[in-house]
Amino acid sequence: MAHLTQITSLAEYASFVQTAAGKTILLAYWPEDSTSNAVVTALRKQLPSSTYAEHNVVDIYCFDVYALPELGTMLDVSFVPMLMWFMDGVMDPIVWHEGVAIEGESVEKGVERVVKRIKGAEIGEEEDSDEDW
Repeated sequence: MAHLTQITSLAEYASFVQTAAGKTILLAYWPEDSTSNAVVTALRKQLPSSTYAEHNVVDIYCFDVYALPELGTMLDVSFVPMLMWFMDGVMDPIVWHEGVAIEGESVEKGVERVVKRIKGAEIGEEEDSDEDW
């Protein structure tokens, strides 16, 4: 997780995420977890740091749920990994974790749904059809 900004305390969360102007992305993860690593890979591929300014993204942060269980509780993290994002310190309701994955959806596709929302897509703008259900 070295390529994401690591949050190691509640004070850092308050400073980096809650008071940020713009979009911040936060990943709750388990260390050495393959699904957590897949989320990071998909996120970096779909939202490279070179595009942050274009999409008003301040940074991508992560925190180890083992090390900061109180932050996980405060954010209602019920599935790990959990990808969430904030606009001006307020969490958006569109998050990704395996509990909200569409049946058969890969981690990359789930992350893509959140990244599209971060980039400004409205809910329901995807090119879904009734046949997908």
